[in-house]
Amino acid sequence: NISVSINGSGEIVEGDSVTLNCSSDSNPPAEISWFKGGTFVGSGRIYSISNISSDHSGEYKCKSINKHGEKDSDA
Repeated sequence: NISVSINGSGEIVEGDSVTLNCSSDSNPPAEISWFKGGTFVGSGRIYSISNISSDHSGEYKCKSINKHGEKDSDA
């Protein structure tokens, strides 16, 4: 299982900071990569965006990879 959650709730406005958290149940533990619209943007379980602007809009997914395979989260 792999999923993305976002910190806080409600509307996100320009200038806010946003943290995306990727949770993945895997054995052995997986390496996590982040993609925005198919483009690699970072690695690790947490992806943070500070001073958010319209340039940051898009679909974010995390990918979980270990020796048994890989799986993408929903956006």
